[in-house]
Amino acid sequence: MELLFVIDTELELLKMRMQGLILAFPVKATKKFCWTGKATDLVELLYALDTCDCINNGEIGVEELADALSEIFGVEIKNCYNVYMNMKHRKDDSRTYFPDELREKLNKRMVESDLKGGKIKKR
Repeated sequence: MELLFVIDTELELLKMRMQGLILAFPVKATKKFCWTGKATDLVELLYALDTCDCINNGEIGVEELADALSEIFGVEIKNCYNVYMNMKHRKDDSRTYFPDELREKLNKRMVESDLKGGKIKKR
C-alpha cells in the first residue's frame, strides 16, 4: 500500500509540474527506490495498474505511466507494448505471471501471519 501511495503522489506532482501549477525545484532528498525484479514484471504491474484505473482514475496513458515508474524506480522501461503483446501470446492457463505471483505470495504471508497469531514480520 505504501508503494502505491508513493507512486500516486509522485504522479500527481509530475502532473502538476507539467501543468505549470508548481515549480520543478529541488526538494528534500527522498529515499531512492530501485526495481530489483524482472523488467517484464514491472511492465505487467504497469498494465495491471492501468487496467484497473489505479493511477489518476485511469486518466494517464501507458507511456506516461511507464515514464513515471521509470523515474521512481530508476530503470528504463522499454517497449511496453511489445512486452504486453508477448504476455497476450503466452499459452499457460494464466498469462499474468507476476500479478499471480503477487497474489499467491501475499495470501501465503497472510496465512502465515494468522498461524503466528496475526503478527506481521517487519522488514
